Amino acid sequence: MNIRILATLLAFSAFFACVKTVAPPAAPTFEVFVNNEFNELNARFAIFVSDQSNGETRAFRWVAGEDSIHLEVPNSTQSDRFDCTVFKISTLLAPGTGVRDTVLSLTTYTDLESGTQINLRNQVYQQVTSLSFNLAGMNTLDSIVVSDAFTISRPQPGNNYAGEYFCYHSGKTWVRILVNGDPFWRFVRFDNLSGPAVNASTLDANIFLSILAPPLKLNFPFVTAWDYQVDGLVDTSKLQFFPLSAPLLAPGGTIPIIGTVNVFEPVNNDLFNPNRPYNGLRLQTHGTEPAVGGYTYISDHFYSAIPATLPVAAFDLEPTVLADKRLIAVNCVGNFDLLTFSRSRSGYQVSLNINWEVITKPKNGIVDYRLPDVPTALGSLYPPLKNYDFNVGVKARAESYEKNISYQQIVWEKLNAGDVLWQARAGYLGKERSF
Repeated sequence: MNIRILATLLAFSAFFACVKTVAPPAAPTFEVFVNNEFNELNARFAIFVSDQSNGETRAFRWVAGEDSIHLEVPNSTQSDRFDCTVFKISTLLAPGTGVRDTVLSLTTYTDLESGTQINLRNQVYQQVTSLSFNLAGMNTLDSIVVSDAFTISRPQPGNNYAGEYFCYHSGKTWVRILVNGDPFWRFVRFDNLSGPAVNASTLDANIFLSILAPPLKLNFPFVTAWDYQVDGLVDTSKLQFFPLSAPLLAPGGTIPIIGTVNVFEPVNNDLFNPNRPYNGLRLQTHGTEPAVGGYTYISDHFYSAIPATLPVAAFDLEPTVLADKRLIAVNCVGNFDLLTFSRSRSGYQVSLNINWEVITKPKNGIVDYRLPDVPTALGSLYPPLKNYDFNVGVKARAESYEKNISYQQIVWEKLNAGDVLWQARAGYLGKERSF
């Protein structure tokens, strides 16, 4: 063979020997993105994805504090749909004991599509400030109210009318008083409240403005121990509100049984130009009907003025028979937009509290769901979770929205956690029962 031809053949052989076979790109898989804004001192999170048909865990991942992850499901496609559970570990301080219990909170979102973004964010926007002052300029102090605040020290003659209040606020608050046997309230506003503590020094009752307008009357659907909050809308984009609710009750205190309340506004003497420091109101309510088998009423709405009555749910929930501790079910009556049901483990001398909530789409009739498998990494740490060691019964909640909003949009709002006011904007009404 010609030496030149042999050299050429050897060169071609060496070239093709060096060429590596390039693998085809991997097929797109089902994926979930998680952004965690909590640090691990506040809470620790994990995410797991489950098969809808049998509850098998298809992917699991711990989420580091103040970090993001991209979770892919092996042997899946982007068109597949799975259930995704957010697992949270936090601590609970048992009142009066100084003992901290572990709390496991699980939320399962059913039938999620690939590419879902989950944001783990703190939704609390209120500040906390200790407000101190001394009252002067009156003969008697008949009553004093600081909205959305705990009373630390009530002004009275024995302490030289020194008051201290633990205020929850978004930059604004107010104090109203009844003095000298007068039939009308007087008030003073704090429009730039900030910091952990504010000492307002001496407040003279003579400089307080009078409230001559009658209070706004709010009627509740039934008589019970209502928890409610009324806020004037100052600037929703900056989450600034003006509190109009009653004082907060100290933990363990007696909650009054009411069916109606008077809501006072900080307006001046000019009834034709009241100079309200807000435009519109946000009203949140929560109360449980005292009758046996009664339901819990929950609402969150924006109003131009205090409504005479609150909306009443035209839908309902009824119990069904449960087969085992993994199965949760409810009978839906009427039309509403979203169904949640949960099972829990809690009670006296329980060191591990568990609440597992499922968010799913409702339908007229029975909706049931079998809780997915507990991933091995979690079951080995928490045997009661692995064994589905729950209390007897199911808690179910029907959610309805006045705004034309789809189930997918509601779930997106819950997962995105980007707008703390979205439920009020949509006009939220919830009905919750325990079976």
